[in-house]
Amino acid sequence: MKRRLLVVLLAAVALLAGCAAVPTKGTIRSGERQGRAQDLGGVGVEAKPPRANVSEMAIVSGFLEAMSDSQAFDVARQYMTPEAAAKWQPEAQTVVYDQSPESLTRVGDGVQLSALKIATIGERGEWIPAAATDRADFLFKLKKIDGQFRVDSVPPGAYLGSNQVDLKLAPRDLYFFNPSLKILVPDPVYLPQNLSPGQGATQLIQELLKGPTSRLGNGVVSLAPPGTEVQVSVPVDFGVATVALNDAASALRDPDRRMLAAQIVWTLNQLNLRAKITVGGAPLLPDDPDVLPFANFNQFDPQVSAGSQTKLYGLQHQKVVRIAGLDGATEIAAQPLNSSPLWAHKAQSFAVSLRGEAGAIVTLAGNEVLYGPLDTTDKDADAVPIKVDGKTLQPSFDNQDNLWILDRATTPHPRLRVRDHDGRLTSVAVDFKGDTPLDLRMAPDGVRVLLVMKPKSGGQNYVQTGTIQTTGSGKQMVLGQLRQLRLALNNITDAAWNKQGIVVIGASNQTTNSVRQAWLVNTDGSSLQLLPGSTPDFRPQYVASNPNKDTLPVIEDDTGKIHWLSRDLIWVSPDSIGGGPAAITPTYPG
Repeated sequence: MKRRLLVVLLAAVALLAGCAAVPTKGTIRSGERQGRAQDLGGVGVEAKPPRANVSEMAIVSGFLEAMSDSQAFDVARQYMTPEAAAKWQPEAQTVVYDQSPESLTRVGDGVQLSALKIATIGERGEWIPAAATDRADFLFKLKKIDGQFRVDSVPPGAYLGSNQVDLKLAPRDLYFFNPSLKILVPDPVYLPQNLSPGQGATQLIQELLKGPTSRLGNGVVSLAPPGTEVQVSVPVDFGVATVALNDAASALRDPDRRMLAAQIVWTLNQLNLRAKITVGGAPLLPDDPDVLPFANFNQFDPQVSAGSQTKLYGLQHQKVVRIAGLDGATEIAAQPLNSSPLWAHKAQSFAVSLRGEAGAIVTLAGNEVLYGPLDTTDKDADAVPIKVDGKTLQPSFDNQDNLWILDRATTPHPRLRVRDHDGRLTSVAVDFKGDTPLDLRMAPDGVRVLLVMKPKSGGQNYVQTGTIQTTGSGKQMVLGQLRQLRLALNNITDAAWNKQGIVVIGASNQTTNSVRQAWLVNTDGSSLQLLPGSTPDFRPQYVASNPNKDTLPVIEDDTGKIHWLSRDLIWVSPDSIGGGPAAITPTYPG
Protein backbone atom coordinates (compact mmCIF):
# COMPACT_ATOMS: atom_id res chain seq x y z
CA MET A 1 0.00 0.00 0.00
CA LYS A 2 1.36 3.38 -0.92
CA ARG A 3 0.62 6.50 1.12
CA ARG A 4 1.03 9.85 -0.52
CA LEU A 5 0.89 13.10 1.41
CA LEU A 6 -0.20 15.77 -1.03
CA VAL A 7 0.19 19.49 -0.60
CA VAL A 8 -3.08 21.40 -0.79
CA LEU A 9 -2.87 24.22 -3.29
CA LEU A 10 -5.32 27.03 -2.69
CA ALA A 11 -5.36 30.24 -4.66
CA ALA A 12 -7.39 33.40 -4.35
CA VAL A 13 -7.53 36.17 -6.89
CA ALA A 14 -8.70 39.57 -5.69
CA LEU A 15 -9.92 41.86 -8.44
CA LEU A 16 -10.20 45.47 -7.43
CA ALA A 17 -12.24 48.41 -8.62
CA GLY A 18 -12.29 51.93 -7.19
CA CYS A 19 -12.19 51.84 -3.38
CA ALA A 20 -13.36 48.22 -3.10
CA ALA A 21 -12.20 46.18 -0.11
CA VAL A 22 -9.16 43.95 -0.49
CA PRO A 23 -9.67 40.45 0.98
CA THR A 24 -6.56 38.84 2.44
CA LYS A 25 -8.02 35.32 2.55
CA GLY A 26 -10.84 33.50 0.85
CA THR A 27 -12.11 30.90 -1.55
CA ILE A 28 -11.21 30.78 -5.24
CA ARG A 29 -13.39 33.03 -7.36
CA SER A 30 -13.30 33.59 -11.08
CA GLY A 31 -16.56 34.58 -12.62
CA GLU A 32 -18.43 32.03 -10.53
CA ARG A 33 -19.10 31.28 -6.94
CA GLN A 34 -19.10 27.58 -6.04
CA GLY A 35 -19.34 25.16 -3.03
CA ARG A 36 -20.46 25.87 0.53
CA ALA A 37 -16.81 26.49 1.32
CA GLN A 38 -16.20 27.88 4.77
CA ASP A 39 -15.80 31.63 5.09
CA LEU A 40 -12.16 32.37 5.86
CA GLY A 41 -12.60 36.05 6.66
CA GLY A 42 -10.99 39.12 5.20
CA VAL A 43 -10.47 42.85 5.49
CA GLY A 44 -13.41 45.09 4.74
CA VAL A 45 -13.82 48.83 4.28
CA GLU A 46 -16.65 50.69 5.98
CA ALA A 47 -18.85 52.59 3.58
CA LYS A 48 -18.32 56.33 3.83
CA PRO A 49 -20.43 59.27 2.61
CA PRO A 50 -19.31 61.08 -0.55
CA ARG A 51 -16.48 63.58 -0.22
CA ALA A 52 -16.80 67.06 -1.64
CA ASN A 53 -15.45 68.06 -5.04
CA VAL A 54 -14.47 64.58 -6.27
CA SER A 55 -14.65 63.20 -9.81
CA GLU A 56 -17.44 61.24 -11.43
CA MET A 57 -15.34 58.05 -11.23
CA ALA A 58 -14.77 58.54 -7.49
CA ILE A 59 -18.49 59.08 -6.89
CA VAL A 60 -19.47 55.88 -8.73
CA SER A 61 -16.69 53.89 -7.03
CA GLY A 62 -17.85 55.11 -3.63
CA PHE A 63 -21.46 54.38 -4.54
CA LEU A 64 -20.62 50.78 -5.52
CA GLU A 65 -18.72 50.31 -2.27
CA ALA A 66 -21.61 51.67 -0.18
CA MET A 67 -24.30 49.66 -1.98
CA SER A 68 -22.31 46.44 -1.48
CA ASP A 69 -23.16 46.60 2.22
CA SER A 70 -26.82 46.04 3.06
CA GLN A 71 -26.21 47.83 6.35
CA ALA A 72 -25.16 50.98 4.46
CA PHE A 73 -27.98 51.59 1.99
CA ASP A 74 -28.67 54.96 3.62
CA VAL A 75 -25.04 55.89 2.96
CA ALA A 76 -25.37 54.70 -0.65
CA ARG A 77 -28.38 56.98 -1.16
CA GLN A 78 -26.20 59.96 -0.30
CA TYR A 79 -24.36 59.34 -3.58
CA MET A 80 -27.63 59.71 -5.55
CA THR A 81 -29.87 62.54 -6.57
CA PRO A 82 -33.00 62.79 -4.40
CA GLU A 83 -35.17 61.50 -7.28
CA ALA A 84 -32.94 58.48 -7.90
CA ALA A 85 -32.62 57.73 -4.19
CA ALA A 86 -36.42 57.68 -3.82
CA LYS A 87 -36.81 55.21 -6.70
CA TRP A 88 -33.98 52.86 -5.73
CA GLN A 89 -35.02 49.46 -4.33
CA PRO A 90 -31.81 47.70 -3.27
CA GLU A 91 -33.65 44.98 -1.34
CA ALA A 92 -35.21 43.61 -4.56
CA GLN A 93 -32.04 41.79 -5.64
CA THR A 94 -28.27 41.82 -5.51
CA VAL A 95 -26.33 41.50 -8.77
CA VAL A 96 -22.97 39.80 -8.25
CA TYR A 97 -20.51 40.80 -10.96
CA ASP A 98 -16.95 39.87 -11.95
CA GLN A 99 -15.05 42.84 -10.57
CA SER A 100 -11.80 44.05 -12.17
CA PRO A 101 -9.79 47.29 -12.42
CA GLU A 102 -11.20 47.82 -15.92
CA SER A 103 -14.84 47.41 -14.86
CA LEU A 104 -15.47 51.18 -14.74
CA THR A 105 -14.87 53.59 -17.63
CA ARG A 106 -15.80 57.23 -18.19
CA VAL A 107 -18.48 57.51 -20.92
CA GLY A 108 -20.17 60.76 -22.00
CA ASP A 109 -22.23 62.09 -19.12
CA GLY A 110 -21.73 59.05 -16.93
CA VAL A 111 -19.60 56.11 -15.84
CA GLN A 112 -20.05 52.73 -17.50
CA LEU A 113 -19.87 49.48 -15.53
CA SER A 114 -18.92 46.64 -17.90
CA ALA A 115 -18.64 43.22 -16.30
CA LEU A 116 -19.84 39.64 -16.53
CA LYS A 117 -22.75 38.80 -14.28
CA ILE A 118 -21.96 35.90 -11.95
CA ALA A 119 -25.26 35.50 -10.13
CA THR A 120 -28.35 37.20 -8.84
CA ILE A 121 -29.23 37.01 -5.16
CA GLY A 122 -32.97 37.39 -4.95
CA GLU A 123 -35.10 39.08 -2.33
CA ARG A 124 -35.12 35.84 -0.30
CA GLY A 125 -31.33 35.61 -0.39
CA GLU A 126 -31.36 32.82 -2.97
CA TRP A 127 -28.23 32.48 -5.14
CA ILE A 128 -29.23 32.08 -8.80
CA PRO A 129 -26.25 31.47 -11.13
CA ALA A 130 -26.17 33.61 -14.26
CA ALA A 131 -25.76 32.19 -17.74
CA ALA A 132 -22.19 32.33 -19.08
CA THR A 133 -23.09 35.18 -21.45
CA ASP A 134 -25.08 37.30 -18.98
CA ARG A 135 -23.77 40.82 -18.36
CA ALA A 136 -24.00 43.19 -15.41
CA ASP A 137 -23.46 46.28 -17.57
CA PHE A 138 -24.98 49.52 -16.33
CA LEU A 139 -24.52 53.20 -17.20
CA PHE A 140 -24.41 55.37 -14.09
CA LYS A 141 -25.54 58.78 -15.30
CA LEU A 142 -24.42 61.69 -13.18
CA LYS A 143 -25.89 65.09 -12.41
CA LYS A 144 -24.63 67.99 -10.36
CA ILE A 145 -26.57 68.85 -7.19
CA ASP A 146 -25.35 71.99 -5.43
CA GLY A 147 -22.15 71.74 -7.43
CA GLN A 148 -21.47 68.10 -6.50
CA PHE A 149 -21.72 65.05 -8.79
CA ARG A 150 -24.47 62.59 -7.86
CA VAL A 151 -25.75 59.38 -9.49
CA ASP A 152 -29.00 60.06 -11.32
CA SER A 153 -29.84 56.61 -12.73
CA VAL A 154 -31.39 53.81 -10.69
CA PRO A 155 -29.60 50.43 -10.85
CA PRO A 156 -31.72 47.24 -10.71
CA GLY A 157 -31.13 46.45 -7.06
CA ALA A 158 -27.72 46.49 -5.39
CA TYR A 159 -24.42 45.59 -7.09
CA LEU A 160 -21.79 43.46 -5.36
CA GLY A 161 -18.28 42.76 -6.65
CA SER A 162 -17.24 39.11 -6.66
CA ASN A 163 -14.43 39.69 -4.17
CA GLN A 164 -16.88 41.18 -1.67
CA VAL A 165 -19.35 38.29 -1.32
CA ASP A 166 -17.66 36.52 1.58
CA LEU A 167 -17.05 39.85 3.33
CA LYS A 168 -20.61 41.12 3.06
CA LEU A 169 -22.81 38.01 3.03
CA ALA A 170 -23.02 34.82 5.09
CA PRO A 171 -24.28 31.49 3.65
CA ARG A 172 -27.07 29.94 5.73
CA ASP A 173 -29.58 27.12 5.32
CA LEU A 174 -33.30 27.12 5.96
CA TYR A 175 -34.63 23.65 6.77
CA PHE A 176 -37.80 22.05 5.42
CA PHE A 177 -39.06 18.47 5.25
CA ASN A 178 -39.08 16.11 2.32
CA PRO A 179 -42.53 14.84 1.25
CA SER A 180 -42.32 11.75 3.47
CA LEU A 181 -41.62 14.00 6.50
CA LYS A 182 -38.66 11.79 7.42
CA ILE A 183 -35.68 13.99 6.70
CA LEU A 184 -34.83 17.70 6.60
CA VAL A 185 -33.80 19.38 3.35
CA PRO A 186 -31.46 22.42 3.43
CA ASP A 187 -32.49 25.46 1.41
CA PRO A 188 -29.40 27.73 1.04
CA VAL A 189 -29.76 31.50 1.30
CA TYR A 190 -27.41 34.44 1.86
CA LEU A 191 -27.94 36.87 4.71
CA PRO A 192 -25.89 39.95 5.71
CA GLN A 193 -22.61 39.35 7.54
CA ASN A 194 -21.81 40.75 10.96
CA LEU A 195 -25.35 40.76 12.33
CA SER A 196 -25.81 40.50 16.07
CA PRO A 197 -27.02 37.07 17.30
CA GLY A 198 -30.52 38.46 17.78
CA GLN A 199 -30.63 40.07 14.33
CA GLY A 200 -29.29 36.93 12.68
CA ALA A 201 -31.75 34.69 14.49
CA THR A 202 -34.66 36.99 13.66
CA GLN A 203 -33.82 37.11 9.94
CA LEU A 204 -33.34 33.35 9.72
CA ILE A 205 -36.62 32.52 11.43
CA GLN A 206 -38.54 35.13 9.45
CA GLU A 207 -37.22 33.63 6.21
CA LEU A 208 -37.96 30.10 7.42
CA LEU A 209 -41.58 30.97 8.17
CA LYS A 210 -42.03 32.39 4.66
CA GLY A 211 -41.56 28.87 3.30
CA PRO A 212 -39.05 27.44 0.82
CA THR A 213 -37.39 29.45 -1.92
CA SER A 214 -38.13 28.77 -5.58
CA ARG A 215 -35.18 26.33 -5.72
CA LEU A 216 -37.12 23.78 -3.64
CA GLY A 217 -40.65 25.01 -4.32
CA ASN A 218 -43.36 22.44 -3.62
CA GLY A 219 -40.79 19.65 -3.44
CA VAL A 220 -40.55 20.20 0.32
CA VAL A 221 -42.95 20.75 3.20
CA SER A 222 -43.00 23.36 5.96
CA LEU A 223 -44.92 22.50 9.09
CA ALA A 224 -45.51 26.19 9.83
CA PRO A 225 -49.18 26.93 9.04
CA PRO A 226 -49.94 29.93 6.79
CA GLY A 227 -49.76 33.15 8.78
CA THR A 228 -47.22 31.84 11.30
CA GLU A 229 -44.95 34.67 12.40
CA VAL A 230 -42.57 35.57 15.19
CA GLN A 231 -43.84 38.20 17.54
CA VAL A 232 -41.65 41.24 16.84
CA SER A 233 -38.18 39.59 16.96
CA VAL A 234 -36.11 36.66 18.25
CA PRO A 235 -34.17 37.81 21.31
CA VAL A 236 -30.98 35.94 22.26
CA ASP A 237 -29.83 35.65 25.85
CA PHE A 238 -26.80 33.57 26.90
CA GLY A 239 -26.89 31.56 23.67
CA VAL A 240 -30.62 30.82 23.83
CA ALA A 241 -32.92 32.21 21.12
CA THR A 242 -36.54 32.65 22.22
CA VAL A 243 -38.83 32.08 19.25
CA ALA A 244 -42.28 33.38 20.19
CA LEU A 245 -44.72 32.25 17.50
CA ASN A 246 -48.19 33.71 17.12
CA ASP A 247 -51.37 31.68 17.52
CA ALA A 248 -51.35 30.46 13.89
CA ALA A 249 -49.37 27.39 14.98
CA SER A 250 -51.54 26.61 18.03
CA ALA A 251 -53.76 24.11 16.17
CA LEU A 252 -50.85 21.85 15.14
CA ARG A 253 -50.97 18.23 16.30
CA ASP A 254 -48.15 16.96 18.53
CA PRO A 255 -46.18 15.21 15.73
CA ASP A 256 -46.40 18.32 13.56
CA ARG A 257 -45.29 20.51 16.47
CA ARG A 258 -42.19 18.34 16.86
CA MET A 259 -41.35 18.65 13.19
CA LEU A 260 -41.83 22.42 13.22
CA ALA A 261 -39.51 22.53 16.23
CA ALA A 262 -36.97 20.48 14.23
CA GLN A 263 -37.04 23.04 11.42
CA ILE A 264 -36.44 25.89 13.87
CA VAL A 265 -33.78 24.11 15.95
CA TRP A 266 -31.78 23.00 12.91
CA THR A 267 -31.98 26.47 11.34
CA LEU A 268 -30.78 28.23 14.50
CA ASN A 269 -28.06 25.67 15.18
CA GLN A 270 -25.98 27.26 12.39
CA LEU A 271 -25.59 30.31 14.64
CA ASN A 272 -24.61 28.08 17.59
CA LEU A 273 -27.87 29.00 19.25
CA ARG A 274 -30.19 26.83 21.29
CA ALA A 275 -33.92 27.37 20.94
CA LYS A 276 -36.81 28.05 23.26
CA ILE A 277 -40.07 27.99 21.27
CA THR A 278 -43.48 29.18 22.38
CA VAL A 279 -46.89 29.43 20.67
CA GLY A 280 -49.22 32.08 21.99
CA GLY A 281 -47.06 32.23 25.11
CA ALA A 282 -47.17 28.48 25.86
CA PRO A 283 -44.36 26.00 25.06
CA LEU A 284 -44.56 24.51 21.56
CA LEU A 285 -43.52 21.13 23.06
CA PRO A 286 -44.90 21.14 26.63
CA ASP A 287 -43.41 17.73 27.51
CA ASP A 288 -39.86 18.72 26.48
CA PRO A 289 -37.36 20.95 28.31
CA ASP A 290 -37.93 24.68 27.83
CA VAL A 291 -34.61 24.95 25.99
CA LEU A 292 -34.82 22.22 23.36
CA PRO A 293 -31.74 19.94 23.11
CA PHE A 294 -30.44 19.66 19.56
CA ALA A 295 -29.95 15.92 20.08
CA ASN A 296 -33.73 15.49 20.33
CA PHE A 297 -33.95 16.14 16.56
CA ASN A 298 -31.01 14.11 15.25
CA GLN A 299 -33.34 11.64 13.52
CA PHE A 300 -34.11 14.31 10.92
CA ASP A 301 -30.44 14.83 9.97
CA PRO A 302 -30.23 15.68 6.22
CA GLN A 303 -26.88 13.86 6.06
CA VAL A 304 -28.52 10.62 7.31
CA SER A 305 -25.76 9.71 9.75
CA ALA A 306 -26.03 5.92 9.43
CA GLY A 307 -22.88 3.82 9.66
CA SER A 308 -23.91 1.85 6.59
CA GLN A 309 -23.30 4.94 4.44
CA THR A 310 -19.55 4.78 5.04
CA LYS A 311 -19.19 1.26 3.59
CA LEU A 312 -17.61 1.19 0.15
CA TYR A 313 -18.88 -1.11 -2.58
CA GLY A 314 -17.96 -1.51 -6.20
CA LEU A 315 -17.63 -3.56 -9.34
CA GLN A 316 -14.56 -5.70 -9.87
CA HIS A 317 -14.42 -7.71 -13.07
CA GLN A 318 -18.05 -6.57 -13.55
CA LYS A 319 -19.12 -8.37 -10.35
CA VAL A 320 -20.56 -6.74 -7.19
CA VAL A 321 -18.17 -6.54 -4.21
CA ARG A 322 -17.79 -4.84 -0.85
CA ILE A 323 -14.43 -3.17 -0.04
CA ALA A 324 -13.21 -3.75 3.52
CA GLY A 325 -10.34 -1.94 5.22
CA LEU A 326 -10.67 1.69 4.23
CA ASP A 327 -8.48 4.11 6.19
CA GLY A 328 -6.20 1.30 7.37
CA ALA A 329 -8.76 -0.26 9.75
CA THR A 330 -8.07 -3.82 8.54
CA GLU A 331 -6.45 -5.53 5.60
CA ILE A 332 -7.88 -4.09 2.39
CA ALA A 333 -9.96 -6.67 0.58
CA ALA A 334 -12.70 -6.93 -2.05
CA GLN A 335 -15.32 -9.25 -0.59
CA PRO A 336 -17.56 -10.85 -3.23
CA LEU A 337 -21.27 -10.35 -2.56
CA ASN A 338 -21.91 -13.94 -3.58
CA SER A 339 -24.92 -14.31 -1.27
CA SER A 340 -26.76 -11.68 -3.33
CA PRO A 341 -28.81 -12.63 -6.39
CA LEU A 342 -26.99 -9.76 -8.14
CA TRP A 343 -23.73 -11.75 -8.00
CA ALA A 344 -24.92 -14.06 -10.77
CA HIS A 345 -24.94 -11.19 -13.28
CA LYS A 346 -22.28 -9.05 -14.90
CA ALA A 347 -22.88 -5.35 -14.45
CA GLN A 348 -21.83 -2.06 -16.00
CA SER A 349 -22.88 0.03 -12.97
CA PHE A 350 -23.95 -0.58 -9.38
CA ALA A 351 -25.97 1.31 -6.75
CA VAL A 352 -26.49 0.48 -3.06
CA SER A 353 -29.35 1.55 -0.78
CA LEU A 354 -28.46 3.92 2.06
CA ARG A 355 -28.97 1.18 4.66
CA GLY A 356 -26.77 -1.21 2.71
CA GLU A 357 -29.54 -3.78 2.51
CA ALA A 358 -30.29 -3.77 -1.22
CA GLY A 359 -28.59 -2.97 -4.47
CA ALA A 360 -29.32 -2.40 -8.14
CA ILE A 361 -27.19 -3.03 -11.21
CA VAL A 362 -27.44 -2.11 -14.86
CA THR A 363 -26.67 -5.38 -16.60
CA LEU A 364 -23.73 -5.59 -18.94
CA ALA A 365 -26.11 -6.08 -21.85
CA GLY A 366 -27.81 -2.85 -20.77
CA ASN A 367 -31.37 -4.05 -21.34
CA GLU A 368 -32.49 -4.16 -17.72
CA VAL A 369 -31.86 -2.97 -14.19
CA LEU A 370 -31.81 -5.73 -11.56
CA TYR A 371 -32.84 -4.98 -7.97
CA GLY A 372 -32.19 -7.34 -5.05
CA PRO A 373 -30.82 -7.83 -1.52
CA LEU A 374 -27.06 -7.65 -0.98
CA ASP A 375 -26.99 -10.40 1.66
CA THR A 376 -29.58 -13.14 1.93
CA THR A 377 -29.76 -16.71 3.17
CA ASP A 378 -32.64 -17.44 0.80
CA LYS A 379 -31.05 -19.50 -1.97
CA ASP A 380 -34.15 -19.05 -4.09
CA ALA A 381 -34.07 -15.26 -3.92
CA ASP A 382 -34.17 -13.68 -7.36
CA ALA A 383 -33.27 -10.22 -8.54
CA VAL A 384 -36.25 -8.15 -9.66
CA PRO A 385 -35.87 -7.05 -13.31
CA ILE A 386 -36.80 -3.57 -14.53
CA LYS A 387 -36.75 -3.17 -18.29
CA VAL A 388 -34.77 -0.23 -19.66
CA ASP A 389 -34.07 1.14 -23.13
CA GLY A 390 -30.86 2.51 -24.59
CA LYS A 391 -28.14 4.11 -22.48
CA THR A 392 -28.99 3.75 -18.76
CA LEU A 393 -27.14 5.78 -16.15
CA GLN A 394 -25.98 4.39 -12.82
CA PRO A 395 -29.13 4.13 -10.66
CA SER A 396 -29.40 6.06 -7.39
CA PHE A 397 -31.16 5.42 -4.07
CA ASP A 398 -32.63 7.90 -1.59
CA ASN A 399 -33.24 7.42 2.12
CA GLN A 400 -36.76 6.08 1.55
CA ASP A 401 -35.31 3.15 -0.47
CA ASN A 402 -36.68 4.67 -3.66
CA LEU A 403 -34.60 3.66 -6.68
CA TRP A 404 -34.17 6.33 -9.37
CA ILE A 405 -33.49 5.15 -12.92
CA LEU A 406 -32.69 7.30 -15.95
CA ASP A 407 -32.55 5.51 -19.31
CA ARG A 408 -32.76 6.56 -22.98
CA ALA A 409 -30.08 9.02 -21.89
CA THR A 410 -28.64 9.64 -25.36
CA THR A 411 -32.01 10.12 -27.05
CA PRO A 412 -33.86 13.45 -27.46
CA HIS A 413 -36.26 12.35 -24.71
CA PRO A 414 -34.48 10.77 -21.71
CA ARG A 415 -36.74 8.87 -19.32
CA LEU A 416 -36.62 9.21 -15.52
CA ARG A 417 -38.54 6.79 -13.32
CA VAL A 418 -38.62 5.99 -9.62
CA ARG A 419 -39.28 2.56 -8.11
CA ASP A 420 -40.63 2.75 -4.56
CA HIS A 421 -40.04 0.22 -1.81
CA ASP A 422 -43.21 -1.65 -2.80
CA GLY A 423 -42.08 -2.04 -6.40
CA ARG A 424 -44.29 0.60 -8.02
CA LEU A 425 -42.71 2.48 -10.94
CA THR A 426 -43.61 6.15 -11.38
CA SER A 427 -42.59 8.35 -14.30
CA VAL A 428 -40.94 11.70 -13.60
CA ALA A 429 -41.24 14.35 -16.32
CA VAL A 430 -37.89 15.76 -17.49
CA ASP A 431 -36.81 18.25 -20.15
CA PHE A 432 -33.08 18.73 -20.61
CA LYS A 433 -33.54 20.98 -23.67
CA GLY A 434 -31.63 18.54 -25.89
CA ASP A 435 -28.60 18.19 -23.60
CA THR A 436 -27.46 14.70 -22.62
CA PRO A 437 -27.35 13.52 -18.98
CA LEU A 438 -24.13 11.67 -18.11
CA ASP A 439 -24.61 11.13 -14.35
CA LEU A 440 -27.56 11.36 -11.97
CA ARG A 441 -27.14 11.39 -8.18
CA MET A 442 -30.08 11.74 -5.80
CA ALA A 443 -29.59 13.39 -2.42
CA PRO A 444 -30.73 11.24 0.54
CA ASP A 445 -33.83 13.44 0.89
CA GLY A 446 -35.13 12.31 -2.51
CA VAL A 447 -35.81 15.96 -3.40
CA ARG A 448 -32.51 17.32 -4.70
CA VAL A 449 -30.92 15.97 -7.87
CA LEU A 450 -27.33 16.36 -9.07
CA LEU A 451 -26.50 15.89 -12.75
CA VAL A 452 -23.48 16.01 -15.03
CA MET A 453 -24.60 17.11 -18.49
CA LYS A 454 -23.17 17.19 -22.00
CA PRO A 455 -24.49 20.14 -24.05
CA LYS A 456 -26.04 19.46 -27.43
CA SER A 457 -23.78 22.12 -28.90
CA GLY A 458 -20.77 19.93 -28.16
CA GLY A 459 -19.19 22.30 -25.63
CA GLN A 460 -17.79 21.51 -22.20
CA ASN A 461 -19.66 19.24 -19.79
CA TYR A 462 -21.39 21.06 -16.95
CA VAL A 463 -22.92 20.35 -13.54
CA GLN A 464 -26.48 21.24 -12.66
CA THR A 465 -28.89 20.67 -9.80
CA GLY A 466 -32.64 20.20 -9.87
CA THR A 467 -35.58 19.54 -7.59
CA ILE A 468 -38.25 16.85 -7.68
CA GLN A 469 -41.54 18.73 -7.57
CA THR A 470 -45.14 18.06 -8.59
CA THR A 471 -47.56 19.57 -11.07
CA GLY A 472 -51.18 18.90 -11.98
CA SER A 473 -52.59 19.03 -8.45
CA GLY A 474 -49.70 16.97 -7.17
CA LYS A 475 -50.33 14.01 -9.48
CA GLN A 476 -47.37 14.42 -11.85
CA MET A 477 -43.79 14.33 -10.58
CA VAL A 478 -41.37 16.55 -12.46
CA LEU A 479 -37.65 17.26 -12.29
CA GLY A 480 -37.67 21.05 -12.27
CA GLN A 481 -35.66 24.10 -11.21
CA LEU A 482 -32.69 22.88 -13.26
CA ARG A 483 -29.83 25.28 -12.54
CA GLN A 484 -26.41 25.06 -14.11
CA LEU A 485 -23.63 25.67 -11.61
CA ARG A 486 -21.34 28.22 -13.17
CA LEU A 487 -17.95 26.70 -12.38
CA ALA A 488 -14.53 27.84 -13.56
CA LEU A 489 -13.83 24.27 -14.67
CA ASN A 490 -13.53 22.31 -17.90
CA ASN A 491 -13.12 18.64 -18.75
CA ILE A 492 -15.71 17.72 -16.08
CA THR A 493 -16.14 13.93 -15.82
CA ASP A 494 -18.13 13.36 -12.61
CA ALA A 495 -19.82 14.90 -9.57
CA ALA A 496 -21.22 13.56 -6.30
CA TRP A 497 -22.86 14.79 -3.10
CA ASN A 498 -20.53 15.38 -0.17
CA LYS A 499 -20.85 16.50 3.45
CA GLN A 500 -19.51 19.92 2.44
CA GLY A 501 -21.66 20.26 -0.69
CA ILE A 502 -20.64 18.71 -4.01
CA VAL A 503 -17.40 17.11 -5.20
CA VAL A 504 -16.67 17.80 -8.88
CA ILE A 505 -13.95 16.19 -10.99
CA GLY A 506 -12.62 18.72 -13.51
CA ALA A 507 -9.75 20.94 -14.60
CA SER A 508 -9.34 24.62 -13.74
CA ASN A 509 -10.04 27.24 -16.40
CA GLN A 510 -7.50 29.53 -14.74
CA THR A 511 -4.40 27.50 -15.58
CA THR A 512 -3.23 26.58 -19.08
CA ASN A 513 -3.03 22.81 -19.67
CA SER A 514 -4.31 22.10 -16.16
CA VAL A 515 -5.13 18.52 -15.24
CA ARG A 516 -8.30 17.20 -13.66
CA GLN A 517 -8.55 17.45 -9.90
CA ALA A 518 -11.21 17.04 -7.23
CA TRP A 519 -13.01 20.26 -6.24
CA LEU A 520 -15.54 21.25 -3.58
CA VAL A 521 -18.48 23.46 -4.51
CA ASN A 522 -21.54 24.66 -2.62
CA THR A 523 -24.88 23.10 -3.52
CA ASP A 524 -26.11 26.46 -4.84
CA GLY A 525 -23.10 26.88 -7.11
CA SER A 526 -21.09 29.39 -5.10
CA SER A 527 -17.46 29.29 -3.88
CA LEU A 528 -14.98 26.85 -5.46
CA GLN A 529 -11.97 25.30 -3.74
CA LEU A 530 -9.74 22.27 -4.15
CA LEU A 531 -10.65 19.19 -2.17
CA PRO A 532 -8.18 19.05 0.74
CA GLY A 533 -5.56 16.48 -0.16
CA SER A 534 -5.37 17.50 -3.82
CA THR A 535 -3.24 17.63 -6.05
CA PRO A 536 -2.83 13.87 -6.60
CA ASP A 537 -0.22 12.29 -8.86
CA PHE A 538 -2.98 10.33 -10.57
CA ARG A 539 -5.62 11.66 -12.93
CA PRO A 540 -9.09 11.56 -11.32
CA GLN A 541 -11.90 10.26 -13.53
CA TYR A 542 -14.86 9.41 -11.27
CA VAL A 543 -15.71 10.03 -7.62
CA ALA A 544 -17.66 8.04 -5.05
CA SER A 545 -19.05 10.07 -2.16
CA ASN A 546 -22.22 10.81 -0.17
CA PRO A 547 -23.24 13.43 2.43
CA ASN A 548 -22.41 11.33 5.50
CA LYS A 549 -19.88 13.16 7.67
CA ASP A 550 -17.71 10.04 8.08
CA THR A 551 -17.59 9.02 4.41
CA LEU A 552 -14.14 9.14 2.80
CA PRO A 553 -14.13 10.43 -0.81
CA VAL A 554 -12.93 7.71 -3.18
CA ILE A 555 -11.61 8.45 -6.65
CA GLU A 556 -11.25 6.12 -9.61
CA ASP A 557 -8.43 7.29 -11.87
CA ASP A 558 -8.26 7.04 -15.65
CA THR A 559 -6.52 3.63 -15.39
CA GLY A 560 -9.34 2.15 -13.27
CA LYS A 561 -7.44 2.18 -9.96
CA ILE A 562 -8.97 3.65 -6.82
CA HIS A 563 -7.60 6.11 -4.27
CA TRP A 564 -9.24 7.36 -1.10
CA LEU A 565 -8.61 10.35 1.10
CA SER A 566 -7.85 9.17 4.64
CA ARG A 567 -8.76 11.25 7.68
CA ASP A 568 -5.23 12.61 7.90
CA LEU A 569 -5.55 13.92 4.30
CA ILE A 570 -3.24 11.27 2.85
CA TRP A 571 -4.23 9.64 -0.42
CA VAL A 572 -4.21 5.86 -0.04
CA SER A 573 -3.56 4.08 -3.33
CA PRO A 574 -3.42 0.28 -3.03
CA ASP A 575 -1.63 -1.62 -5.76
CA SER A 576 -4.00 -4.53 -5.24
CA ILE A 577 -7.20 -5.32 -3.38
CA GLY A 578 -7.68 -8.78 -1.98
CA GLY A 579 -4.71 -10.12 -3.91
CA GLY A 580 -6.15 -9.03 -7.27
CA PRO A 581 -5.74 -5.97 -9.48
CA ALA A 582 -6.73 -2.67 -7.90
CA ALA A 583 -8.92 -1.75 -10.88
CA ILE A 584 -12.42 -1.24 -9.50
CA THR A 585 -15.44 1.01 -10.03
CA PRO A 586 -16.33 2.31 -6.52
CA THR A 587 -19.73 3.27 -5.17
CA TYR A 588 -21.08 4.33 -1.80
CA PRO A 589 -24.68 3.88 -0.64
CA GLY A 590 -26.88 6.48 -2.28
